[in-house]
Amino acid sequence: MKTIMKTTNTNLKNFLALLAITIVLVFSSCSNNEDDNLEENSENLSEIVMQDFVEEINNLSVPSALMNSNNQYAQEANAQFESLKSLSTSFSSLFVIPDYALSTKTSSKVVSKSSSSNTQTYSWSSGDTTVEYTITEASDRYSFTYYVTSPDFTGKLMAGYQLIDGSYAEVNLYYDNIVESTIKWWVNDEDIKIELSSDDFKLILESNATDNSGNLKVYYSNTLTALYEWNADGTGTYTNYYTNETYSW
Repeated sequence: MKTIMKTTNTNLKNFLALLAITIVLVFSSCSNNEDDNLEENSENLSEIVMQDFVEEINNLSVPSALMNSNNQYAQEANAQFESLKSLSTSFSSLFVIPDYALSTKTSSKVVSKSSSSNTQTYSWSSGDTTVEYTITEASDRYSFTYYVTSPDFTGKLMAGYQLIDGSYAEVNLYYDNIVESTIKWWVNDEDIKIELSSDDFKLILESNATDNSGNLKVYYSNTLTALYEWNADGTGTYTNYYTNETYSW
């Protein structure tokens, strides 16, 4: 168990550090700009893309009995849940567009409406740092990319897509054109699933939005190493696949 927790915490810390650097880098370009230049647009794509996902993730919770339990395995389950939720909601910062960002929009159509697309690019800068956030609307999805130019980092920082029906979204974080971390969301009427992967480490959370029951799987090198499962009343189990032992609370 200690090995599992150590692996989990180390990777989460590394991912948190990467995400913190990303957010600071992107939004440091906004701190000294007081212009209000965002163009009026009948359909502002930044107000559509990922906003429902952000709301769904922010509303995630575990049962109060689990949250307040003194059992060490229940506390571990809650800590893992909160860490993954925090990482997932942190991405919402990257989808907030400053009011003073410049916006340009283009449309294209090839042969038929099914192959048409709309692209909206937001840009803002301060000093030596410039950010370009581009969203492209296609028939079934919104694709998006962050590109940053600065003395410390130049290149694609984030890219991903959201299905228009709101059922799935995926985001990659890049450094030096290499994917450092990936996060995926699945959403339906009651169930939400989040998958976070970074290096050889992966967390998968499944949560019922109605009764807050759920489970969280921990993988290392594509091998399931730990499983936390909890019921609507807050009871649950923890399974350590290194030792094949299961504990209840």
